[in-house]
Parts: sequence; structure tokens; C-alpha cells
Amino acid sequence: MIDYEFIKARSLKEALDFLGNYEDVKAIAGGTDLIVDIRKENVRAKGFKRLLDISGLKELEFIEKERDRVVLGALLTHTSLIESPIIEQHFPLLASAAKTIGSPQIRNRGTIGGNINNASPAADLLPPLIALKAQVKLCSVRGERTMSLEEFLAGPYKTNRQSDELMTEVHIPLVNEDYLGNFQKIGRRKAMNIARLNLAILLGINDGTIFDPRVVPGAATAYPIRFGKVEEAISGKDIKDIDPVEIGELASEEMISFTGVRWSTPYKRVALASLVKRALESIFQEAKVDE
Repeated sequence: MIDYEFIKARSLKEALDFLGNYEDVKAIAGGTDLIVDIRKENVRAKGFKRLLDISGLKELEFIEKERDRVVLGALLTHTSLIESPIIEQHFPLLASAAKTIGSPQIRNRGTIGGNINNASPAADLLPPLIALKAQVKLCSVRGERTMSLEEFLAGPYKTNRQSDELMTEVHIPLVNEDYLGNFQKIGRRKAMNIARLNLAILLGINDGTIFDPRVVPGAATAYPIRFGKVEEAISGKDIKDIDPVEIGELASEEMISFTGVRWSTPYKRVALASLVKRALESIFQEAKVDE
């Protein structure tokens, strides 16, 4: 096993100073992904010799509602997301996804920043956050910058974060009551519930007509992305004229256009179509109830 130097940051400034001075360092908070990688001597546990513990940075544990957005500290745990009245009121799609993550112990330790930075193709928070058009704030001794989550993700387990940067905040624009969402997931096993496939759909619906659709599967492609062909197919349509089965099949075809045919395709093709069908049916039912 690799030996790591362990450093505990006492403040955000101290953490940024350390990241600015050393290149072979990895920040750790909940450690629910990184510790597993280290124990398994995974390739993702290589390339650094120092672990920077940022779990004590209380200034990164907050939820603030502003005029047109909600700002989340990067060290918020999944449990904090689930229990937040602000998240439940404005982003039930995100709360639904957080509830499916791992075990209670993992939800109590794992953070939103860690889930994003790990950039797993199967990360449960990525599809709803992309659907919600979330942005991330990155800080370093050089300054700070903000980018969309879609821009931040660069590939499976890869991001566009520089080595001296630390994600400090997640910004989610507020959406009005016309938007309805649904999160679906198929996991390997109940206890840990690692996603084989997950899906976030967010639709604007006005008088039964869909606008601004956002469809984001997870674990279907190399990393979560919006499915533009599916979105185009349902945009401007009345929900009464949409066949969820047909749209599910279209989603599977779009997945294959990205991935090609692989050993997992026969399973994922059927599973993704089913998730899309269930999500759309749930949203359409909710839209009818709200009429």
C-alpha cells in the first residue's frame, strides 16, 4: 500500500495555500470514494503522495437561498441535502437522488463536493445537478472562477479542476413552479445501491405543453450528459401526445449513438428505456394532478 502524508487544514485559506504549494496532493472530506480507491490500490489512488483533510472546514457547510439561486457549500453531506427544507421545496429532484445514495453511513459522511469531484459515470447527484443547470465555484490562491457543471466534467473520473483549485460552492438557479422532475435508479444491490443506471428528467410544463426539457441519464455514457435528441423530440409537445414507451426507446438509441454496442448494451438498452418511461409517466401524472 502507498504511504501518504496526512495534513489537516484548519481554514480555507490554509487549504488553498497548501494546494498552491504542492502538486502531489489530494483533498479529502468524507472519503467515501477515495478511501475505497486507496484500499483497493486503484489507479485513481495514485499520482499523489499527500492527503489534505478539509473535513473540518465548517465555512463550506451551508445552504443559502439568494434572489435567483441557492448556494450550497461543497462540504454539505448527502444527509444535509435530504433534510434541508430549502432543497425539498425548490429542488425535490436533487433530494430524491440524495436519498438513494449508499447506506445511511455513506449519506452521513459523503459530500456533494466529493460526489461531483469524483466524477463517477454512476454518481447519483450528477444527473439532477446537470438537469438543474448547476454551476461550481473553484477557488485557489490565484483567485476564483465559476463554470457550469457540464463544463466541469471532462470524462469518466476526470474534471477540468486545476491541481491547485478547491471546489467551494455549488450554485443552482431557482426554477418556477412550472418545472416538474423525477429521478429514477437501478442499483446492483440494496445495501450499497451503486447505480447501474440512473436518470434525472426535469420538464417545464405550461397548460400541458412541455418547454425547456432536460433529460440526463447516468452510467449510460462515459459521463452524464444531456440527451439532446430526446429533449428535442418532446419539446413543444402536449403531454397527451407523447408516448413514454416511444421516448424511452429513443433514449436507448441515443445512448448507443454515444457508446456504440458493448457487452452491457442489451441490458442497458432495455433498462434505460424503462427508466425514461417510468420518469415521464410519473411527471405526466403529477402534471395532471396539479391542473
